[in-house]
Amino acid sequence: MKRSRVLMSAANLAGVCIVGASLTGVAAPDAEELNAVDAVAAIQGVVPESFSGLATVSRDSDAAAAATFEGGRVDVPVDPAHGLSLGDSVQIGLPFAQQASDATGSQLPGVVAYDNKNGSTTVPLIKADGAVQINTVIDNASAPNRYDYPIDVPDGASLTQDVNGTVAVVAADGAPLRVFGEAWAKDARGQAVPTHYEVRGNTLTQAVDFTEHTAFPVVADPTTTGVYSYNCVNANGSSYFMRPNENLTNCKGSYLQKYINGRMVQSLSLVYRGGATAKVTWKSGCILALGGAAVALVWFPPAGVTAWVVTSAFAAAGISQSCKGF
Repeated sequence: MKRSRVLMSAANLAGVCIVGASLTGVAAPDAEELNAVDAVAAIQGVVPESFSGLATVSRDSDAAAAATFEGGRVDVPVDPAHGLSLGDSVQIGLPFAQQASDATGSQLPGVVAYDNKNGSTTVPLIKADGAVQINTVIDNASAPNRYDYPIDVPDGASLTQDVNGTVAVVAADGAPLRVFGEAWAKDARGQAVPTHYEVRGNTLTQAVDFTEHTAFPVVADPTTTGVYSYNCVNANGSSYFMRPNENLTNCKGSYLQKYINGRMVQSLSLVYRGGATAKVTWKSGCILALGGAAVALVWFPPAGVTAWVVTSAFAAAGISQSCKGF
């Protein structure tokens, strides 16, 4: 692995190192190091929130970055051809892995980049909740506009896409192993670039519809949930997988089920009196739904107690924002 460096642009980094090389004999950074710095700087400029909540990672001879969670270990490989290992069950191949460079260190500790040698760079990020965000930095209009992620799944599992575009790896019994959020892409001004997912067999493809008039660089990203996945079961028995970081209060069904690596670990029966009308979070627990104008179902971890509370207590409790996990 290459050494991490303080944040600066690739141009400034090159200038400093070239001067340093002439004075001290230290070698100037190579093209892959400069590319890694530029790619990370591009993400910081377009979607700086991508770097919030990063996991503390380790390194070894096989993994450029790794972190261990309740659901298993997530590995970012040195060799891109090895793919990302997500827990014990799923492996995701990286785009253009056969031609890309090995993982190269960037200016941020634990963040590496793969130069795809075609005007694009892959920058995977491991989040503290076990989610993995695979950023693609697209430098110009000559770069590819389709990025394939072949997914190695357990026997009997498959890759599915519902009518809302949510993509999931599901076990043979229908339990979610991993769930992918909506496809997104942004240009250098932070404006949305049209993009979508396609599923063929066990390959997830992100198509990014940039043009020669797009403000580059463009950052695109498939994000897959971390340790936990959530399944909303409707009153008629149908169900759907909730997207990563989606508000759990969006589930208007009869049950909200929590899975870890395809194993259901919680199932909450949801009761709505007039329907869910607000999305809030309590300091000591998580409110899943407001029932009409009077009560809300509250989940108090780690004791596992559910209770109905009246809305008059909300303001006094300082409740705000929304519930995204329990």
